[in-house]
Amino acid sequence: EIREGEREMVLRKRVRERILELDRKLEGIISPIQDLLSLKVEDEAYLKLEPKQRREKVFEALRDLFIRQSQECPLVLVIEDLHWIDKTSEEFLDYLIGWLANVKVMLVLLYRPEYTHQWGNKSYFNRIGLDQLTLKSSAELVKAILEGGETAPELSNLILNRAAGNPLFMEELTHSLLENGSIQRTGDQYVLSKKTSDLQVPDTIQGIIAARIDRLEENLKRIMQVASVIGREFAFRILQSISDMREDLKSELLNLQGLELIYEKSLFPELEYVFKHALTQEVAYNSLLSNRRKEIHKRIGKAIEELYAGNMEEFYEILAYHYSKSDESQKAIQYFKLSGEKATRNHALWEAFEFYKQAVELLNKLPDIEEKKEKLIEVLLLMQNPLSLLGFPEDSLPYFQQGERLAKEMGNSRNLAIFYSIIGLCYSYTGDHLTAFRYLENGFEEARKIQDVDLMASFSVSLCNTYSATGQFKENVDKMPEVIYLIEKTGRESDFFKGSVNPYSFISGFTGLSLAHNGRFEEGKLFLEKALQNAEKLGDPVTLGLTLLFYGCSYTVKGDWKSAKEFLEKTLKYSEEEKFLMVVVIGLIFIGYVYSHLGDPETGRIQAEKGLKMIRDSGIEAFLSCGYWFMGSTHLNLEDMESAQISLEEALRLSRKNGEKGWEGLALAGLGRVFSKKDPRDKIKAEEFFSQGLAILNEQKMKPWVAQGYMFLGEFYLDGGEKEMALQNLKEAEAMFLEMGMDYWLGRTRDALARIG
Repeated sequence: EIREGEREMVLRKRVRERILELDRKLEGIISPIQDLLSLKVEDEAYLKLEPKQRREKVFEALRDLFIRQSQECPLVLVIEDLHWIDKTSEEFLDYLIGWLANVKVMLVLLYRPEYTHQWGNKSYFNRIGLDQLTLKSSAELVKAILEGGETAPELSNLILNRAAGNPLFMEELTHSLLENGSIQRTGDQYVLSKKTSDLQVPDTIQGIIAARIDRLEENLKRIMQVASVIGREFAFRILQSISDMREDLKSELLNLQGLELIYEKSLFPELEYVFKHALTQEVAYNSLLSNRRKEIHKRIGKAIEELYAGNMEEFYEILAYHYSKSDESQKAIQYFKLSGEKATRNHALWEAFEFYKQAVELLNKLPDIEEKKEKLIEVLLLMQNPLSLLGFPEDSLPYFQQGERLAKEMGNSRNLAIFYSIIGLCYSYTGDHLTAFRYLENGFEEARKIQDVDLMASFSVSLCNTYSATGQFKENVDKMPEVIYLIEKTGRESDFFKGSVNPYSFISGFTGLSLAHNGRFEEGKLFLEKALQNAEKLGDPVTLGLTLLFYGCSYTVKGDWKSAKEFLEKTLKYSEEEKFLMVVVIGLIFIGYVYSHLGDPETGRIQAEKGLKMIRDSGIEAFLSCGYWFMGSTHLNLEDMESAQISLEEALRLSRKNGEKGWEGLALAGLGRVFSKKDPRDKIKAEEFFSQGLAILNEQKMKPWVAQGYMFLGEFYLDGGEKEMALQNLKEAEAMFLEMGMDYWLGRTRDALARIG
């Protein structure tokens, strides 16, 4: 009972009443349903949710509504033309299908054979393929179309041979022959009125439909053409608004229904029609001259703006489409931008990217003036949020490079710094960390000069991501405390700075982890506590998941396995529920390593392999060398030297390729361990790997890992009977572990020293 044109207050009230009428326990779905319908939402708690959470609430609301309705009576949901579905709707279907096994809902999906999906393995999925009709079925269809009579053999043969089992072709051809007088009824039989050789029958369905439209009276033809510009489905109100013949419109539409070119789709809440087939609409649309089409698209846009002025947000996408097909480029750009912002709010990220791309495409066609450049920069900056959440797909970088060029041309140093940040993050995601550093550090220094806290916070998140991927933790320790202090000084600890994560908690947490990698555990803990307290206060799931991860990783570096396991398990539970891919991946890799030190190396191997597979499948190279190092270390704890060598060699290859110095040092030291265990006689190769690895780890100030290198090297010499060299390295490790408070590793070192005697 929702009708177009009613006041928003009335619509919101009616949505609420109907939902509560179904079940008062459904009160929680009211806000998401209102949001879905582009109605104003007054629920403050819902409005504070991040776009991803809001989308999940909408998914849950629709699921709950359908399932509850099905408890009243069996429910059938039909979705046509699935081959044209948008990404977010497809994701909703994937979500919904998982809940259908034991409820009274039949979901009917209609799609062309080329559409692929993952639902075929469900036990409650059944596919019914519609192939070309057999000769017998084809004959039955022709007879059904030609009601009340038999079909002469030569007529049947003509239709069946031309249609070749295609039911639409068969139907359109039969109607066409009737309309042009080629078929006549003689007694109880339909016969051809002309020789077969004299008939001019088009070879394609489009040709037959075009011939049918050409034979229509001028008024009917004009209505078909105008309606085709509106779309496959069209509302009577819009057609009436832009049509020249308002008086006889309904009767003419009735004539088109009689010819089975269109059907009446719905009477309530609004009169709507639908073309019999997408091809019928396509042929009618293509029969219009280009300028005439543009004019009609423009009139449709204006009609929608006037008729639905009270609820324009619902029509942003369709307005963008119509104005983009007209000469109204400026309006099309405006509505594509609004559509992109709306899609981003609803966490429909691929759709948002597509809308912004179309806005950029139209802007690039405009004359090269200052106003155009400003609008382009505005749209390109809006792209950042959805694309960063998508992990920067391959075709995203050129857009931000265009933004960089424009910012330079306009002399806008602030925008230039922002594009440096985005481009740096793009390169970081693809594993090109050297280029990423160049962009990010240049941008950070520009922001630092003017003490722009917004830019510094944004750059810092990107830099932290890159420092983490490359294992350059000392760089983070040198730069980030200044940013943390500036955020505290300006009282903006709770600010998200327009990003998807809270920078204060993120930077503080990662600085705590970086200090742990440098062996400064007590200092690091102070930063981690700041991060966690702020994250818990904010209640933001993304920020909280990352902060828990930083805590768990810090305890892993120290060798406090029980504390590490506790925090990493919380991280995984939380992040798997919220579907934070990168947090889950890193959490699995770290917890696999932790399990291998807690006496359960097989579980550790399974977890680490799961995390490594997820990161490989994602196509993101950042953290891949880290994943292979942890995998190799887990294999070492299982004493599977062959597998350890394969993983560590891959870690070394990737780290060198991507300039990841910290992980390169760890991979080299790990290979030293492999060769020290694999073949004790190959002393030179083991020493060489240890030497190279320790040199890099010392350079990066990764003290806990340096100490472990000395300990493993000492164990190697001890196993080879070189007690003096063993004593020297083990004593060095003992002093370092004692200073850093790394009790597990200190105990292991002292056990080795006790063997010397």
